[in-house]
Amino acid sequence: MTRQHLLDILLFSGLWGLSEALLGGWMYARGLNTAAGPVLAIIAFAILTAGRVAVPLPGSSAAIGALAMLYKFLNEPFFACHLLAIFLLGASYDLFFSIFRGRRPYLLAAAATYAGFAAFAVLMTYVFRYEFWAAEGLGKVQAYVGVSGSAAAVANALVVPLTAHLCRRIRRLPQGGAARAAWLSPATFAGASALWILAVVRGQF
Repeated sequence: MTRQHLLDILLFSGLWGLSEALLGGWMYARGLNTAAGPVLAIIAFAILTAGRVAVPLPGSSAAIGALAMLYKFLNEPFFACHLLAIFLLGASYDLFFSIFRGRRPYLLAAAATYAGFAAFAVLMTYVFRYEFWAAEGLGKVQAYVGVSGSAAAVANALVVPLTAHLCRRIRRLPQGGAARAAWLSPATFAGASALWILAVVRGQF
């Protein structure tokens, strides 16, 4: 893994974390809990796909998810369930795209989405037995995976291949190898630094 890869991971994790902190915080504060899961998962998979194009290494997506979880932790009141959902989405994406190496990405995106949603629902209901989930049991699991998970899976089956295609086209633009290398690392460093400084500053207020 190169220095540029590390900077890319910090950049994309910051973007994901910011979406969770700003958009997610806004939606949850207004009681839009049902819509928040699919919307945030779609944004997450678009960011993970861009990150995978930049850092095509097993483990990179899980690292982005883990750092996005940290970003959320620094910015918002502590909700273990929200942090767990972020981590599981990143881990599920990494698992499917590392094992199958991007073949039929629309199927991988849908499968990874379902896996993330299902793992979260099962853990919350039967392992951690969080009151909100355990009280409703299997019905809650089925509704979450079948409705919210399906909405996110269908959208991600479209968003992930499209994002990958756009990112690869951008990376192939004729900008000159040496010139591109000269500005890419400083630009990524500046973007990642700004995002993480913002996380620390927002966390103080």
